[in-house]
Amino acid sequence: MAPLATVEISGIRATRAIVNLDAIEGNVRALRAVLPKTTRLMAVVKADGYGHGAPWIARAALNAGSELLGVATVGEGKVLRGHDIAVPIVLLGSIDPAEAPAACAAGLEITVAGDSLLESVQGAARANPTPSPVSVHLKVDTGLHRYGASSSEVVALATKIESDPYLRLAGMCTHFASADEPDDPFTGEQIQEFERVLRSVRDAGVQLPPIHAANSAGILTGRGSDYGLARAGIATYGIPPSSEVPLLPGMRAAMSIESRITRLIALEAGDSVGYNRTFVATRQMRGALVPIGYADGYRRALSGKAWVGIHGQRAPVIGRVSMDQIVVEIPEGLRVELGDAVSVLGGDPVSAAPSISEIANLMGTNAYEVIVGIRARVPRVFIHGGEVVAARITGDGPTSIRSYAD
Repeated sequence: MAPLATVEISGIRATRAIVNLDAIEGNVRALRAVLPKTTRLMAVVKADGYGHGAPWIARAALNAGSELLGVATVGEGKVLRGHDIAVPIVLLGSIDPAEAPAACAAGLEITVAGDSLLESVQGAARANPTPSPVSVHLKVDTGLHRYGASSSEVVALATKIESDPYLRLAGMCTHFASADEPDDPFTGEQIQEFERVLRSVRDAGVQLPPIHAANSAGILTGRGSDYGLARAGIATYGIPPSSEVPLLPGMRAAMSIESRITRLIALEAGDSVGYNRTFVATRQMRGALVPIGYADGYRRALSGKAWVGIHGQRAPVIGRVSMDQIVVEIPEGLRVELGDAVSVLGGDPVSAAPSISEIANLMGTNAYEVIVGIRARVPRVFIHGGEVVAARITGDGPTSIRSYAD
């Protein structure tokens, strides 16, 4: 695929994130292939599809075999409904009880973990004009100690849900704390506790709904992936959950970021670059200005540490990352011109740009924070079948969606 900076798309900022929907589909198919045939796959598209663009990621994941979608907020679910996505959408975390009516009206499946939210859902379900019962998932805290009902509460909550004709117990779930650390025995302990709770619910006469526990790391390591559902988050986007849990063969990152050179700078020994003069040239050298900065999600912590790719060669970031731009050192002997493409994020050997995991390591964080931190003012350009099919532009007024497909 040619660098997007060489593709003329009128009215779109030169700094843009390229989202490869073919990669998303390939990743989902790979995950689907290692799951039991009886296990349905949920693609987690919260946080705007981990920064990639939730509606487009959702469509690609559904095309490739996902049957459900997972989000974190009512607003995220409503965005998907607004794009005519009709499949089950599960609110995976807590919502405010006051949001229950909106969640029911949007046909979202609500995860509960206590009486407060459950009672609000019951009230909203009775007022909901839709004749179908509201689907509810019951989350069990097996040791993550985040959202979830304690073991002692689960039977009463499950009984309350099942006995309400306005509700449907659509799932029971838990969340692993350290599935991305394969040698940590805690995941096995969580599964054992979850199984104990499930037995207590079954013994109380409640028919068990589809069960889900496996996240991306669980799917990739085979732990908790033999239940009725499995949730694929970070792996959907072609990013390994950790250095200890690799992706499957053929899986690849779906997002890259590209820009252009907007100024060539001749530097002499003693010249400084950027705020506070943290970089001072010790010899003659050339710099290139690239219009991306921490307001775009290219964090200030990358100052003097990261690099970009120009014509397949590494160009180190020199000086401090500014709000809207960086300066990089042009490799000696490399011929460059204004407007030349710059690969900011990618990870493939041809581009010479750092991978998402490499950027995360430089920032001292994880890959999740890197990708969800790419700000909305960076346009998302969507590729399918090797062609640009759509672009989303935000930041210069109302969000604009441009379709390039027939």
